[in-house]
Amino acid sequence: MTFNEDHPHLSVIGDFVSKIGDKINGLLGNETKEEEKEVVEVNDRENIIVDPLLEGQDQCDDCKVEAGRQDYELINPSSQFKCGPILRYQDIHTERRRWIGSVLIVTDKEEQPPRLVLRDPTKARVGFSHPRQLDSWEGNHFYRYDIHLQLMAHREKKIEYWFEKENGEKVAEPQKWNFYVPALEEGHNWAFYSCNGFTSDVADPEGDFHGANPLWNDLLAAHDQNPFHTMIGGGDQIYNDDVLETPEMVEWLKMDGDERINLEFNNEKRYAVEKYYFDHYVQHFTTGSYSKALSLIPSVNTWDDHDIIDGYGSYPPKYQTCEVMQGIGAAAARFYLLFQQHANANTTDHAGLQTSASGKGWNCITHLGKRTLMVLPDTRSERSKEMILSNETYEMLETEIRSKLLPTTKHLVIILGTPLVYPALKFFEDALEKLGDKLSRGSVIGKVFGKCKAFENVLGQFGPELLDDLVDSWACTVHTEEKRKMVEMLQAIAVEHNVRVTFVGGDVHVGGAGRLFGNESQDRLTDPYDMVQIVSSAIVNAPPPGAVITALHTCSKTYSLNDVTSEEMTEIFHEDVDGSPLEKKKLLNRRNWCEVRELVGDHHHQQQNQEDQLQFTLRVENLDHVGVTKYPIVVDYLHTRED
Repeated sequence: MTFNEDHPHLSVIGDFVSKIGDKINGLLGNETKEEEKEVVEVNDRENIIVDPLLEGQDQCDDCKVEAGRQDYELINPSSQFKCGPILRYQDIHTERRRWIGSVLIVTDKEEQPPRLVLRDPTKARVGFSHPRQLDSWEGNHFYRYDIHLQLMAHREKKIEYWFEKENGEKVAEPQKWNFYVPALEEGHNWAFYSCNGFTSDVADPEGDFHGANPLWNDLLAAHDQNPFHTMIGGGDQIYNDDVLETPEMVEWLKMDGDERINLEFNNEKRYAVEKYYFDHYVQHFTTGSYSKALSLIPSVNTWDDHDIIDGYGSYPPKYQTCEVMQGIGAAAARFYLLFQQHANANTTDHAGLQTSASGKGWNCITHLGKRTLMVLPDTRSERSKEMILSNETYEMLETEIRSKLLPTTKHLVIILGTPLVYPALKFFEDALEKLGDKLSRGSVIGKVFGKCKAFENVLGQFGPELLDDLVDSWACTVHTEEKRKMVEMLQAIAVEHNVRVTFVGGDVHVGGAGRLFGNESQDRLTDPYDMVQIVSSAIVNAPPPGAVITALHTCSKTYSLNDVTSEEMTEIFHEDVDGSPLEKKKLLNRRNWCEVRELVGDHHHQQQNQEDQLQFTLRVENLDHVGVTKYPIVVDYLHTRED
């Protein structure tokens, strides 16, 4: 590993070799006397600068401490930048006790932005991270700050961070933010969300749902009670469907079929599309309670269709591969990588993203501490009507998962944009055949498939091939074989490595749970084929009408996946949020997000009653949009028969 990679906070300090004998303020510029005492040490023998956040001695006991409360009114996007700070979590290297993450800012100023200052409460000195430019667009510059921190065994840390200067000047009270890093031997807590925006068919978001903030306020309240260490975006972190409402795209949609398909994606259209994505990301990431969460909880993201446009990847080939559609996809990918992954097309390796031999997609595999490995396959970049992931990506995922499983790993969590276990949609496919081209976004069929105005606009112009187009879901017949392939790959890993596999997915705007299980299983705890599916969405978008829930329950049965495995939805909603009994107990059409707490037992004393469980809690919005009702689902680790 190079010096710059191993010491990112100090990567831009120049000429230090010739100035080792100089004072510290000669290395770091015009620091105050107080800062000179806190910055860095110089190791003459090894001729390197020591990063105080990694190498400095801990100044406190390694023990549990209670998290402090904070005033969210004081947490806002930086006043000196166009967007940011946005936190991202990348990985934990458990053997080195190393936490890896980053901060992103976007600025329209030409001068290089200031250093990022980080204060670890267990260290005597602050550390610094220097900006690395990722990209520029129309005078707006994207900078990434790498962060490496040292973890303790039992003490969770609240890391404070701020910028060394504000608008070119040092200030006495800089704007500050913070985040929490977990203790290596304690639980890693995370939040899952999806569908973080309203579609255009929601007529009155404020009047009907109190806007986008209610569940983000609940998530921040839960964070204040017991901090989250990561925040998992399961897709549709932003709704970009209105890119088709730009004048250039409206003109394109009005064209005749052949003309539309053959139209060049010229510079005028490219600029219009890129401007939409950039402006919408800046607006969305600097607004409301969501912007606060982005600066306080490090994100791990994958994307789904609305991060591009509704249904992207599932249109018929002649539409999906036309130049304009591909141009839209390329612009969406550029800004997705920048805003959500802190990367550009040439730095995805540095950001911990993996692409298979197919050359498409950015998959993420990361450790949530010692006991959970999380996999976020990119189920959008390679997608076609017939395929979700390529053979090359399956091979890469299997190899990488096996190589990254630790001896201590108990849980393998798979994040998918749409649920893998869900009521079979053959019933709706049959109904769709009868409807022909009469689908509308207001119909039950349209709501079941999650289609909105953008999808209808494209198909309304492109033609009536609806049955072939509505194939975004794993539950569609066309993906049955690929679904079986995914599950059987994970079954083999579960058996060989003795890990519990759990699926988490959103997209469908309901809360619920399902499971896969071995047909011959007598004990769920020891069945490696027993895999829970958590369904959680939407944190913002409107839920579907009751007719959709009725229809889904109608076709919710126990299905055979292969000769040894079946799947079914689970009854977890016995009461509604107001306490009234529910007849349909498997899916609930209310806004929600999922809180996940890792319950860690005492390994030294072998107390296994609550050891290594993941407690998923669907936090479902109350009727008045104030507060939530909680529905817990506990996933045990995979026991051996000796347990």
